[in-house]
Amino acid sequence: MFDKKRYREAVSSLHASGEILQEVKAMTNQTRKPFRLSRVIALAAAVAALCTATAVAAVGFIRYENPANLLRAFFGENVDSHEGIVEYDETGKLITNIPAWERLPLDKSVAQELVAPYLFAVGEQAVYRDYTLTVEAGLYDPSVGAGLLYCKVEHPDGVSGYEVFADGELWWPEDAPIFTMTTSGSRTYLDTASTTDTELWLCTYFITDESSLPVSIGDGQNRLDMATVTVALPEDGGPASVELAEGAITLSPIGIRIDGAALGLPEDNGIQQVVLHYADGSDYVLLDEESFVSNRTYALQDQGVYTYTFNRIVDTTALASVTVEGTDYLLPK
Repeated sequence: MFDKKRYREAVSSLHASGEILQEVKAMTNQTRKPFRLSRVIALAAAVAALCTATAVAAVGFIRYENPANLLRAFFGENVDSHEGIVEYDETGKLITNIPAWERLPLDKSVAQELVAPYLFAVGEQAVYRDYTLTVEAGLYDPSVGAGLLYCKVEHPDGVSGYEVFADGELWWPEDAPIFTMTTSGSRTYLDTASTTDTELWLCTYFITDESSLPVSIGDGQNRLDMATVTVALPEDGGPASVELAEGAITLSPIGIRIDGAALGLPEDNGIQQVVLHYADGSDYVLLDEESFVSNRTYALQDQGVYTYTFNRIVDTTALASVTVEGTDYLLPK
Protein backbone atom coordinates (compact mmCIF):
# COMPACT_ATOMS: atom_id res chain seq x y z
CA MET A 1 0.00 0.00 0.00
CA PHE A 2 1.31 3.44 -0.93
CA ASP A 3 2.59 5.41 2.07
CA LYS A 4 2.11 9.11 1.31
CA LYS A 5 4.14 10.30 4.24
CA ARG A 6 7.17 8.17 3.37
CA TYR A 7 6.93 9.08 -0.30
CA ARG A 8 6.81 12.84 0.40
CA GLU A 9 9.74 12.63 2.79
CA ALA A 10 11.83 10.77 0.21
CA VAL A 11 11.06 13.25 -2.55
CA SER A 12 11.70 16.24 -0.27
CA SER A 13 15.13 14.91 0.69
CA LEU A 14 16.07 14.74 -2.99
CA HIS A 15 14.60 17.97 -4.30
CA ALA A 16 14.03 20.50 -1.54
CA SER A 17 17.48 22.13 -1.77
CA GLY A 18 18.28 21.08 1.77
CA GLU A 19 15.13 22.55 3.23
CA ILE A 20 13.24 20.16 5.51
CA LEU A 21 9.51 20.39 4.90
CA GLN A 22 7.43 19.05 7.78
CA GLU A 23 3.70 18.85 7.20
CA VAL A 24 1.27 19.31 10.04
CA LYS A 25 1.13 16.09 12.09
CA ALA A 26 -2.52 15.35 11.49
CA MET A 27 -2.05 15.57 7.73
CA THR A 28 1.17 13.64 7.32
CA ASN A 29 -0.08 10.71 9.37
CA GLN A 30 -2.90 10.05 6.92
CA THR A 31 -2.61 7.01 4.67
CA ARG A 32 -5.04 7.21 1.81
CA LYS A 33 -6.00 4.83 -0.92
CA PRO A 34 -5.74 6.23 -4.46
CA PHE A 35 -8.12 5.61 -7.29
CA ARG A 36 -8.07 6.22 -11.03
CA LEU A 37 -9.41 9.13 -13.04
CA SER A 38 -12.30 7.00 -14.28
CA ARG A 39 -14.05 7.56 -10.95
CA VAL A 40 -14.27 11.32 -11.52
CA ILE A 41 -15.41 11.33 -15.16
CA ALA A 42 -19.05 11.93 -14.23
CA LEU A 43 -18.07 14.76 -11.92
CA ALA A 44 -15.88 16.29 -14.60
CA ALA A 45 -18.81 16.37 -17.01
CA ALA A 46 -21.03 18.07 -14.46
CA VAL A 47 -18.45 20.73 -13.62
CA ALA A 48 -17.69 21.27 -17.31
CA ALA A 49 -21.35 22.06 -17.90
CA LEU A 50 -21.24 24.59 -15.09
CA CYS A 51 -18.15 26.24 -16.58
CA THR A 52 -19.81 26.46 -20.00
CA ALA A 53 -22.89 28.09 -18.52
CA THR A 54 -20.83 30.83 -16.87
CA ALA A 55 -18.22 31.37 -19.56
CA VAL A 56 -19.71 34.66 -20.68
CA ALA A 57 -19.33 36.09 -17.19
CA ALA A 58 -15.57 35.50 -17.37
CA VAL A 59 -15.07 38.09 -20.12
CA GLY A 60 -13.35 41.11 -18.61
CA PHE A 61 -13.15 39.47 -15.17
CA ILE A 62 -9.45 40.37 -15.05
CA ARG A 63 -6.58 40.48 -17.52
CA TYR A 64 -6.00 36.70 -17.41
CA GLU A 65 -7.78 34.99 -20.30
CA ASN A 66 -9.95 32.59 -18.29
CA PRO A 67 -9.92 33.46 -14.58
CA ALA A 68 -13.42 32.16 -13.88
CA ASN A 69 -12.43 28.56 -14.62
CA LEU A 70 -9.20 28.97 -12.68
CA LEU A 71 -10.88 30.31 -9.56
CA ARG A 72 -13.67 27.74 -9.77
CA ALA A 73 -11.07 24.98 -10.01
CA PHE A 74 -9.31 26.16 -6.85
CA PHE A 75 -12.22 27.45 -4.81
CA GLY A 76 -15.39 25.93 -6.21
CA GLU A 77 -17.09 22.58 -6.37
CA ASN A 78 -14.38 20.75 -8.30
CA VAL A 79 -15.02 17.73 -6.09
CA ASP A 80 -18.13 16.79 -4.15
CA SER A 81 -18.43 17.43 -0.44
CA HIS A 82 -17.99 14.27 1.62
CA GLU A 83 -18.52 13.24 5.24
CA GLY A 84 -15.20 11.43 5.41
CA ILE A 85 -13.73 8.12 4.29
CA VAL A 86 -12.36 5.42 6.58
CA GLU A 87 -11.45 2.01 5.13
CA TYR A 88 -9.70 -1.10 6.43
CA ASP A 89 -8.16 -3.99 4.53
CA GLU A 90 -8.99 -7.64 5.12
CA THR A 91 -6.51 -7.84 8.02
CA GLY A 92 -8.11 -4.88 9.82
CA LYS A 93 -5.32 -2.44 8.94
CA LEU A 94 -6.42 1.16 8.36
CA ILE A 95 -5.74 2.00 4.70
CA THR A 96 -7.87 5.10 4.08
CA ASN A 97 -8.40 7.91 6.54
CA ILE A 98 -9.69 11.14 4.97
CA PRO A 99 -11.55 13.63 7.19
CA ALA A 100 -14.83 15.11 6.01
CA TRP A 101 -14.63 18.12 3.69
CA GLU A 102 -17.11 20.61 2.31
CA ARG A 103 -16.83 22.34 -1.06
CA LEU A 104 -18.95 25.38 -1.89
CA PRO A 105 -19.87 27.15 -5.13
CA LEU A 106 -17.53 29.99 -6.03
CA ASP A 107 -18.81 33.36 -4.81
CA LYS A 108 -17.95 35.34 -7.93
CA SER A 109 -18.48 38.76 -6.36
CA VAL A 110 -16.10 37.98 -3.48
CA ALA A 111 -13.62 36.41 -5.90
CA GLN A 112 -13.66 39.43 -8.17
CA GLU A 113 -13.22 41.90 -5.32
CA LEU A 114 -10.67 40.14 -3.11
CA VAL A 115 -8.68 37.73 -5.27
CA ALA A 116 -8.99 38.30 -9.02
CA PRO A 117 -6.97 41.55 -9.17
CA TYR A 118 -3.93 39.71 -7.76
CA LEU A 119 -3.86 36.81 -10.22
CA PHE A 120 -0.90 37.03 -12.57
CA ALA A 121 -0.35 35.32 -15.91
CA VAL A 122 2.86 33.29 -16.27
CA GLY A 123 2.66 31.47 -19.60
CA GLU A 124 6.10 29.83 -19.33
CA GLN A 125 6.87 26.29 -20.40
CA ALA A 126 9.25 23.47 -19.56
CA VAL A 127 9.62 20.66 -22.11
CA TYR A 128 10.68 17.17 -21.08
CA ARG A 129 10.84 14.65 -23.92
CA ASP A 130 7.38 14.79 -25.51
CA TYR A 131 5.74 16.32 -22.44
CA THR A 132 5.12 20.03 -22.04
CA LEU A 133 4.49 21.69 -18.67
CA THR A 134 2.90 25.14 -18.95
CA VAL A 135 2.53 27.33 -15.88
CA GLU A 136 -0.54 29.31 -16.87
CA ALA A 137 -1.15 31.64 -13.93
CA GLY A 138 -0.54 32.14 -10.25
CA LEU A 139 -1.52 33.95 -7.09
CA TYR A 140 0.69 34.65 -4.08
CA ASP A 141 0.00 36.41 -0.81
CA PRO A 142 3.28 37.32 0.94
CA SER A 143 1.43 38.19 4.14
CA VAL A 144 0.87 34.48 4.83
CA GLY A 145 3.45 33.01 2.44
CA ALA A 146 0.83 31.01 0.54
CA GLY A 147 -0.20 30.85 -3.07
CA LEU A 148 -1.67 28.98 -6.02
CA LEU A 149 -0.35 27.81 -9.37
CA TYR A 150 -2.49 26.73 -12.31
CA CYS A 151 -0.56 24.40 -14.61
CA LYS A 152 -1.10 22.21 -17.64
CA VAL A 153 0.73 19.02 -18.65
CA GLU A 154 0.38 18.01 -22.32
CA HIS A 155 1.35 14.97 -24.36
CA PRO A 156 0.11 14.23 -27.90
CA ASP A 157 -0.54 10.57 -27.06
CA GLY A 158 -2.19 11.30 -23.72
CA VAL A 159 -1.12 11.88 -20.14
CA SER A 160 -1.32 8.85 -17.85
CA GLY A 161 0.27 7.27 -14.80
CA TYR A 162 -1.15 9.58 -12.15
CA GLU A 163 -3.51 8.70 -9.31
CA VAL A 164 -6.33 10.76 -7.77
CA PHE A 165 -7.62 10.61 -4.22
CA ALA A 166 -11.29 10.95 -3.37
CA ASP A 167 -10.83 14.58 -2.33
CA GLY A 168 -9.26 15.43 -5.69
CA GLU A 169 -5.59 15.33 -4.68
CA LEU A 170 -3.23 14.07 -7.38
CA TRP A 171 0.09 12.29 -7.02
CA TRP A 172 2.57 10.48 -9.26
CA PRO A 173 3.39 6.89 -8.18
CA GLU A 174 6.96 5.67 -8.41
CA ASP A 175 6.19 3.76 -11.62
CA ALA A 176 4.65 6.79 -13.38
CA PRO A 177 6.33 7.74 -16.68
CA ILE A 178 6.68 11.37 -15.55
CA PHE A 179 6.18 13.49 -12.45
CA THR A 180 5.66 17.15 -11.62
CA MET A 181 6.78 18.97 -8.49
CA THR A 182 7.69 22.25 -6.81
CA THR A 183 10.61 22.66 -4.42
CA SER A 184 8.40 24.29 -1.79
CA GLY A 185 5.83 22.61 0.38
CA SER A 186 2.83 22.03 -1.85
CA ARG A 187 -0.15 19.85 -2.67
CA THR A 188 -1.66 19.39 -6.11
CA TYR A 189 -5.28 18.68 -7.04
CA LEU A 190 -6.83 17.75 -10.37
CA ASP A 191 -9.00 20.22 -12.24
CA THR A 192 -11.51 17.66 -13.45
CA ALA A 193 -13.50 20.18 -15.50
CA SER A 194 -10.62 21.12 -17.80
CA THR A 195 -8.65 17.85 -17.93
CA THR A 196 -8.79 15.80 -21.15
CA ASP A 197 -6.91 12.73 -22.38
CA THR A 198 -4.05 14.86 -23.73
CA GLU A 199 -4.18 17.78 -21.27
CA LEU A 200 -3.84 17.40 -17.51
CA TRP A 201 -4.81 20.56 -15.60
CA LEU A 202 -3.35 20.94 -12.13
CA CYS A 203 -4.23 23.15 -9.17
CA THR A 204 -1.25 23.48 -6.84
CA TYR A 205 -1.53 25.08 -3.40
CA PHE A 206 1.91 26.00 -2.06
CA ILE A 207 3.55 27.60 0.97
CA THR A 208 6.89 29.40 0.79
CA ASP A 209 8.70 32.52 1.94
CA GLU A 210 11.04 32.48 -1.06
CA SER A 211 10.94 35.09 -3.84
CA SER A 212 10.54 32.49 -6.57
CA LEU A 213 9.08 29.03 -7.05
CA PRO A 214 10.67 26.38 -9.31
CA VAL A 215 8.13 24.10 -11.01
CA SER A 216 9.45 20.96 -12.68
CA ILE A 217 8.50 18.05 -14.90
CA GLY A 218 10.72 15.02 -15.30
CA ASP A 219 11.37 11.30 -15.46
CA GLY A 220 9.18 9.28 -13.13
CA GLN A 221 11.91 6.69 -12.59
CA ASN A 222 14.81 9.15 -12.26
CA ARG A 223 13.45 12.14 -10.41
CA LEU A 224 16.69 14.08 -10.66
CA ASP A 225 16.19 14.29 -14.44
CA MET A 226 13.80 17.19 -15.05
CA ALA A 227 13.08 20.45 -16.82
CA THR A 228 12.14 23.48 -14.74
CA VAL A 229 10.24 26.77 -14.92
CA THR A 230 11.05 29.34 -12.23
CA VAL A 231 8.08 31.52 -11.30
CA ALA A 232 8.86 34.91 -9.74
CA LEU A 233 6.60 35.69 -6.78
CA PRO A 234 5.51 39.20 -5.73
CA GLU A 235 7.35 40.47 -2.67
CA ASP A 236 4.62 42.79 -1.47
CA GLY A 237 0.96 43.47 -2.07
CA GLY A 238 -1.70 40.80 -2.18
CA PRO A 239 -5.27 40.00 -1.19
CA ALA A 240 -6.69 41.94 1.75
CA SER A 241 -5.18 40.37 4.87
CA VAL A 242 -5.74 41.18 8.53
CA GLU A 243 -3.78 40.50 11.72
CA LEU A 244 -5.26 39.48 15.05
CA ALA A 245 -4.00 38.15 18.40
CA GLU A 246 -1.36 40.93 18.36
CA GLY A 247 0.04 39.67 15.07
CA ALA A 248 0.22 35.99 16.05
CA ILE A 249 -2.47 35.22 13.45
CA THR A 250 -2.44 36.55 9.91
CA LEU A 251 -5.56 35.92 7.89
CA SER A 252 -5.80 36.17 4.09
CA PRO A 253 -8.63 35.35 1.66
CA ILE A 254 -6.59 32.30 0.56
CA GLY A 255 -4.90 31.12 3.74
CA ILE A 256 -3.96 31.65 7.37
CA ARG A 257 -0.66 31.72 9.26
CA ILE A 258 -0.65 30.96 13.00
CA ASP A 259 2.36 31.48 15.25
CA GLY A 260 1.72 28.69 17.72
CA ALA A 261 4.57 29.73 20.02
CA ALA A 262 3.22 33.29 20.28
CA LEU A 263 -0.16 31.84 21.25
CA GLY A 264 1.44 29.57 23.83
CA LEU A 265 0.56 26.35 22.00
CA PRO A 266 2.70 23.23 22.53
CA GLU A 267 4.67 22.54 19.36
CA ASP A 268 4.71 18.75 19.62
CA ASN A 269 0.91 18.31 19.55
CA GLY A 270 0.10 20.28 16.39
CA ILE A 271 -3.08 22.30 16.05
CA GLN A 272 -6.30 20.33 16.37
CA GLN A 273 -8.92 23.04 15.77
CA VAL A 274 -9.22 26.18 13.65
CA VAL A 275 -12.66 27.71 12.98
CA LEU A 276 -13.41 31.01 11.22
CA HIS A 277 -16.58 32.79 12.40
CA TYR A 278 -18.49 35.21 10.17
CA ALA A 279 -20.40 38.20 11.49
CA ASP A 280 -23.64 36.72 10.10
CA GLY A 281 -23.31 33.72 12.44
CA SER A 282 -22.00 31.17 9.90
CA ASP A 283 -18.73 29.29 10.35
CA TYR A 284 -15.92 27.96 8.19
CA VAL A 285 -14.49 24.91 9.97
CA LEU A 286 -10.97 24.82 8.61
CA LEU A 287 -9.84 22.05 10.93
CA ASP A 288 -11.47 20.06 13.70
CA GLU A 289 -9.70 16.81 14.51
CA GLU A 290 -12.26 15.78 17.14
CA SER A 291 -15.12 16.13 14.65
CA PHE A 292 -13.05 14.53 11.85
CA VAL A 293 -13.33 17.57 9.55
CA SER A 294 -10.65 19.17 7.39
CA ASN A 295 -11.31 21.93 4.85
CA ARG A 296 -7.68 22.86 4.32
CA THR A 297 -6.05 22.07 0.99
CA TYR A 298 -2.49 22.17 2.29
CA ALA A 299 -0.74 22.77 5.61
CA LEU A 300 2.85 23.24 6.70
CA GLN A 301 4.47 23.48 10.11
CA ASP A 302 7.80 25.28 10.38
CA GLN A 303 9.33 25.89 13.82
CA GLY A 304 5.98 26.27 15.53
CA VAL A 305 4.39 28.37 12.79
CA TYR A 306 1.42 26.74 11.06
CA THR A 307 0.26 27.83 7.62
CA TYR A 308 -2.90 26.55 5.94
CA THR A 309 -4.39 27.13 2.50
CA PHE A 310 -8.17 27.29 2.17
CA ASN A 311 -10.54 25.31 -0.05
CA ARG A 312 -12.68 28.43 -0.55
CA ILE A 313 -12.17 32.19 -0.75
CA VAL A 314 -12.61 33.77 2.67
CA ASP A 315 -14.19 37.22 2.80
CA THR A 316 -11.91 38.75 5.42
CA THR A 317 -14.13 41.83 5.58
CA ALA A 318 -17.08 39.73 6.81
CA LEU A 319 -15.32 37.79 9.60
CA ALA A 320 -15.83 38.42 13.30
CA SER A 321 -13.34 36.07 14.95
CA VAL A 322 -11.13 33.02 14.67
CA THR A 323 -11.07 30.14 17.12
CA VAL A 324 -7.76 28.30 17.58
CA GLU A 325 -7.65 25.40 20.03
CA GLY A 326 -10.78 26.58 21.81
CA THR A 327 -9.72 30.22 22.23
CA ASP A 328 -11.60 32.91 20.32
CA TYR A 329 -9.57 35.76 18.80
CA LEU A 330 -11.54 38.81 17.64
CA LEU A 331 -10.78 40.60 14.42
CA PRO A 332 -9.82 44.28 14.83
CA LYS A 333 -12.68 46.72 14.28
